[in-house]
Amino acid sequence: MGDWLFIVRPAETAAGDASAAKDRMLELAETAPRREWCLSRRRRMSPGDRLWIYFAAPVKEVAAVAEIEGEPYEVPGSPRQPWRFPATLDPVATRALHRNPVPLRALANRHPQGVTRVQGADLGLLLRHAGL
Repeated sequence: MGDWLFIVRPAETAAGDASAAKDRMLELAETAPRREWCLSRRRRMSPGDRLWIYFAAPVKEVAAVAEIEGEPYEVPGSPRQPWRFPATLDPVATRALHRNPVPLRALANRHPQGVTRVQGADLGLLLRHAGL
């Protein structure tokens, strides 16, 4: 099983209100948890891997988690993000992270870029905050 840090930029997606993006992700976890996620390049993700969702500026914290259901597949005609993969948000763990997010300053990787593997030193902290 692998663990991936997936970065979302709330200021770009939620009219500048970062808390609205986190609240929306929690709402999706509870009402429509299965999502298609986008990638700019292929990653070696596998079904059963976890996707830790990091909300970038201004909040800078991990506040949601999903389980990857399928390997990335290419979507023709989407030059900026030509890869997609299915993942399902975990409502219980996302609720726990929403209440008690992991701040960037607590992570060993303090400069996450794109989609990257979770560092071993960070996994225990993420699991504890998510109640897993």
